[in-house]
Amino acid sequence: MVYVRALHFAATILAAGVVIFQFLVAEPAFRTASGDFRPSIETLRRRWTWMVWTGLAFAAVSAAVWVLLLAADIYGASVGEVWRDGGVWTVVTQTRFGQVWSLRFVLGVLLAALIAALMPAPMNAGLMNAGPMNAAPMNAVRRGRLGGIAILLAIGVLIGPAWTGHAGATPGAVGQFALASDAFHLLAAGAWVGGLLPLAMLLDCARHGKQPGWAALTSEAVRRFSLLGIASVGLLLASGLVNSWYEVGSTGNLIETSYGLLVIAKLGLFAAMVAFAAVNRFYLTPRLAAAGAVRQLERNSVAEAALGFAAVVVVGFLGSMAPAIHLQLHPKYEAVPEGAAFVHIHSLQGMADVTIMPGRVGAASATVRLWDDDFDPLKAQALTFALTAPPAGSSPVTRAATQDDSGAWVVDGIALSQGGNWTVTLDADFGAKGHLVLEAPIVIEDGSPPHRPNQ
Repeated sequence: MVYVRALHFAATILAAGVVIFQFLVAEPAFRTASGDFRPSIETLRRRWTWMVWTGLAFAAVSAAVWVLLLAADIYGASVGEVWRDGGVWTVVTQTRFGQVWSLRFVLGVLLAALIAALMPAPMNAGLMNAGPMNAAPMNAVRRGRLGGIAILLAIGVLIGPAWTGHAGATPGAVGQFALASDAFHLLAAGAWVGGLLPLAMLLDCARHGKQPGWAALTSEAVRRFSLLGIASVGLLLASGLVNSWYEVGSTGNLIETSYGLLVIAKLGLFAAMVAFAAVNRFYLTPRLAAAGAVRQLERNSVAEAALGFAAVVVVGFLGSMAPAIHLQLHPKYEAVPEGAAFVHIHSLQGMADVTIMPGRVGAASATVRLWDDDFDPLKAQALTFALTAPPAGSSPVTRAATQDDSGAWVVDGIALSQGGNWTVTLDADFGAKGHLVLEAPIVIEDGSPPHRPNQ
């Protein structure tokens, strides 16, 4: 899962970053160029198109694998079992992750089609250096409008994962604030990190170009990307601080937990990227006309990109771990009894921990704890607990829960007739404040535990 997540984020950042760079940085610079750069520009456009398509293809494949692994984890079964039994379809259609994934897939398909429409027509091999094309070039105004739509589609694909993370599933104002921070963090990363490789390609083209106007074109493109980079760095820093506060919580958690140490590693990579960016901005950019400056700027851009994608790998590890603050605020995640079936359910209105003990066929009891967005207990007046067996068309067995001295809701004497993917539904009654309804799959093991001889 770690490497699938890292590959997915890297591919998404690359695809979206190329689109943002091309239509926000390169195309405006191309329009200001004086001279016949058309053959070189069309070559760059084709290369960037293939980069976007490649990024989107890897993003789609890694997202599909991600869904398979997530379904297997939710149901506690193998990938083959969840595929065969329909668990994958349930995750795709009935979870926030699956719904966001589906929307992003549609946006990605639309983006790929739009980029295809914007791709330059093939040039005759013998005329590659002469300039004329077999088809008339697209009108600049139309290209600009379609480019704007492409940027919006790319941003949708890029920031979508914010809604599948912990912030996206956390209710209340805190969750919405963290969600916005995650989205801006992804946007800034895509605009900066994803734009570095197409920038390096443009610089390489300029370095080998013979026309005298390349210096002015390069200067304009670098100036535009520099402004975009400054805005992205500021946004990354601000959103990163918010995310660190939200997910780490304290200096102690930062230096005493594995999650915190990975955050420090990510910050170190970010600092190294900023150092390269500072050299590019304040030393190399003013000297673009000097010999070797464009080549050095190209090398630094590639180095920045490498550091950025290394940070993406760290993000892959961070996403597979519970945030450090959870160990402090919500230790229940580490206290699930051995042999129990457990599920944690999020919604925008509240959360619940459901434990069924033992989590196998036979008689069992269920314990439910309700939480608000601060992980404080939600005080309901009554709770209705329902379980639905795996076969399609099964009727739910509904029971009224009773509250014990600790504030947990308990249901005893549950009969679990078969193993598989059951569905638990909770209906919490808050009186005048209304109801909270939560639903999620929960895996019940088939059969009794292995026999152990008397000691």
